[in-house]
Amino acid sequence: MISTTNQTWQKLAWSGWLSLLLHCTFFWMVAAASFSGYVGKWGLRDNTARFSLEAMLDATADRPFVYRQLLPLMANGADRLVPERIKAQVAEKLNPSKVYVKTYGAARPALSFRYVVVYYLSFLSLLGSLLLLHRIALDAGLGRMAALFAPTVLSLAFPYIQTIGGYFYDTAELLFFCLAYWLVSRDRIAWFFAILIPATLNKETFFLFIVTLLPLLLANYPRRKALAILAAAVLVSGLVNVAVKMQFAHAGGSPVEIHLADNLAAYLSPHTYGQMELTYGIMGPRQVFVLTLILIATVFVRGWRGSPKAVRQHILLAAAINLPLFAAFAGAGELRNLSLMFVGFAILIGKALEAEAAPARD
Repeated sequence: MISTTNQTWQKLAWSGWLSLLLHCTFFWMVAAASFSGYVGKWGLRDNTARFSLEAMLDATADRPFVYRQLLPLMANGADRLVPERIKAQVAEKLNPSKVYVKTYGAARPALSFRYVVVYYLSFLSLLGSLLLLHRIALDAGLGRMAALFAPTVLSLAFPYIQTIGGYFYDTAELLFFCLAYWLVSRDRIAWFFAILIPATLNKETFFLFIVTLLPLLLANYPRRKALAILAAAVLVSGLVNVAVKMQFAHAGGSPVEIHLADNLAAYLSPHTYGQMELTYGIMGPRQVFVLTLILIATVFVRGWRGSPKAVRQHILLAAAINLPLFAAFAGAGELRNLSLMFVGFAILIGKALEAEAAPARD
């Protein structure tokens, strides 16, 4: 009897490990395809001096780009700690400039190792985001197939929404949003506070994303405690934000770039909704292309009703914060700047897919 029980547990353990291996392999390939689309389209911005990766590594980029210091700090730290022989081997074997012409800065010996570190940290951030989104989707009540396809769709769409620009910290931003959402929804508040500093160092938008987690906190705690946790997290992230801005107050550029007037003119022009550009090497939609807007609206309509209440409230809070900022500070149709809504939108994608697959009712 004991032997049979042990065999059963061993089978379950093997099944769990094999399932994890399958999921990691599947999402690795998805993330690799998406990341290749982004790098092939934008590279590491070596052609733009004011926010190139070299300028970010040297902390000489213009504001607000220079604020996004997490991955450059990690790359510079690794550069100081890793022996020269190992750095040379890593730079030689993993250098992205061998594949992508828009990463030519990585071919410079003084930069190549640090470029590789940022490149792979950015890729692993995307991979981690997909694995977390899969768990988040399952927690939101999605079926196993929809929970696989929802992160996949969002990931493969990522290079399309990186219009006007794409940056190495975009994937790390998504990772921290997913991690924060998952930790709060799982009531792991101590771990949530542990990521506040690195998440804010990666991009200052994390400060705003914290507010969108209030519905998840209210689902787990009494109102007063939920608000106290939220306020404490906002305070920590806010202080990090202030410290970073003070550190780089002397840098060029400005803390924010205001595009409201340009955006109002652009959104009133029919030309804005018919533009195209190359993504994955194939002609596709650019900015707020009309069919892109239709697809987004379709996902919202079909996925909204089936989503949990806390998810809908999270999306509404994210939209209330994100849309005015998008209109004022993002470039016209720069959809990557709607990032506060990405986690919730992934759930909507899954719910929309399930609604589409459900049998029709008389």
